[in-house]
Amino acid sequence: MSSIPFPILFIMLVFFTMWLILRKFHRIEQQKRNLPELGAYLQAHAQSDARCIACGATELEDQGLTHGGDERRIVSCGKCRTLLYRFVRPAAE
Repeated sequence: MSSIPFPILFIMLVFFTMWLILRKFHRIEQQKRNLPELGAYLQAHAQSDARCIACGATELEDQGLTHGGDERRIVSCGKCRTLLYRFVRPAAE
């Protein structure tokens, strides 16, 4: 057996697991922040209307960058879930 007590090993395992989860979450959030703006996306892919570059679908979903009501929106494909672009929703008057 190991000379390290079981409770200490368990706590180390919990912290390591949480570290991996947070690292994965941070990587996904960084990918969202690095998405191109709508105009740059359309220009880079020679499109007049936005559609998915992976599957060609026109059903797009948008979500807030940090929460549902956030004016900074992230757009993904409704079919294959590929992250596409970001935009800032105009402020409601």
